[in-house]
Amino acid sequence: MSNIEDYLYIDYENVQDVQVEVIKKTVKVAIIVGQDQTKVPIDLVQKTQPFGSAVEWIQVSGKGRNALDFFIAFFLGRDVAIDRGKSFIIYSKDTGYDPLINYLKKSGIKARRIVSFQELDQNTPIEIDEAGVKKVRESLGKLAANKRPKKRSSLTGFIVDLLKGAKKQDVEAIVEDLFIKKLVYEENGIIKYDLD
Repeated sequence: MSNIEDYLYIDYENVQDVQVEVIKKTVKVAIIVGQDQTKVPIDLVQKTQPFGSAVEWIQVSGKGRNALDFFIAFFLGRDVAIDRGKSFIIYSKDTGYDPLINYLKKSGIKARRIVSFQELDQNTPIEIDEAGVKKVRESLGKLAANKRPKKRSSLTGFIVDLLKGAKKQDVEAIVEDLFIKKLVYEENGIIKYDLD
């Protein structure tokens, strides 16, 4: 595995947006799937097949709010022990991984969490409706904290209602942009806000 530069762990319970076209041949990917996730899109599986053993689908057992987090921590720790000099990336919108990542960084290990595949593909920036982002940000800022959407689906619905007539891909791009800019983040399955 000497040609591997990065290890990527995808928390598939948390994020299902796997953009295979962005994955480089130098990346070893582990897609961690929960025991109750019995339906994975066949087109996604087919897109990962050309990568061979570089992309591994791992269905784990165990239930609970953070069950997958522990499995990802295990796989990451195993790979750090084998290949310490590489880069380790967790793809999840859940901030619960951040203490582990900070510990790894302090230990001299290159680790980070990404919230969008856009962060892996710097060459193809996603087009964002900046006016729409501004309107969403201002509208969320005017809401009392307990009135803001608490799930990604309700945040998406909020944006659809706010930006009447916006295309689906534009709404999704705005949601991704909010996560990338860390204006919103997910903690134990609940959306939190840092709009100041």
